Amino acid sequence: MKRIAASAVIGLFLCATPALAQDASNYVGVDEIIVTGSRAIEWDPDDIPVIQLERRADNLIVAVRVVNDTRDAPGRRDEITRTLRAMARAAAGRADIDLSIEDDGTLVPLTEDMVSTLTLGMDPGRSDTSVASLVVKTPIRENDTLDAASERIEAFVDGVAPVGRSLSDISGDWQLSVVNPAQYRAPILAAIAADARTTAATFGDGYAVQVDGMSNRVTWRQSGPLELALFIPYDMTVTPAR
Repeated sequence: MKRIAASAVIGLFLCATPALAQDASNYVGVDEIIVTGSRAIEWDPDDIPVIQLERRADNLIVAVRVVNDTRDAPGRRDEITRTLRAMARAAAGRADIDLSIEDDGTLVPLTEDMVSTLTLGMDPGRSDTSVASLVVKTPIRENDTLDAASERIEAFVDGVAPVGRSLSDISGDWQLSVVNPAQYRAPILAAIAADARTTAATFGDGYAVQVDGMSNRVTWRQSGPLELALFIPYDMTVTPAR
């Protein structure tokens, strides 16, 4: 199963069993990163390099909160568990919807069999209300708009009938993810090198161009509703040739 590293997932109230946490900590091949609003504003516009690779994000992601306020605790767990199983079954039958839980900064795909292992949270202001939060993801298609992609998730959430007094709703902001950002390192480096050659030619034989920061990792920022700008933080300076 694929895991997703979450740089930050805002507003999620998610609990998992210790077994899930141990499984997640043993997984090495993390290759899908959530792009959050907080990540996007870390970069001052003056610090963003000229060379960036513009592309669409791979997925649209949002948190879904499932609550139940049936009076007795066994009844609450039964109803919310049956609702979660229904959601897991519905997601398993679709190629355009994935369901996950967040576990210690990692998104773990949720299956129907896993539902019974989850530890439900409690609403901070209501001791008789159980809470579970999920993460729903849909791939971003070539012709998608933000409305079109978000409507797929909304239709999925609305299409699963809650059991008893369970209620499901979308919670938090829409977020984007990018799969394996390291794969874009080579084209970004090629674009930086081309720009360096053009700069050197412009200034002529009396000057040299120096590029620093090539060991930095690929990073990213959100540049549009479904678009990302990927770049390697670097500095380019023009100095007299020696």
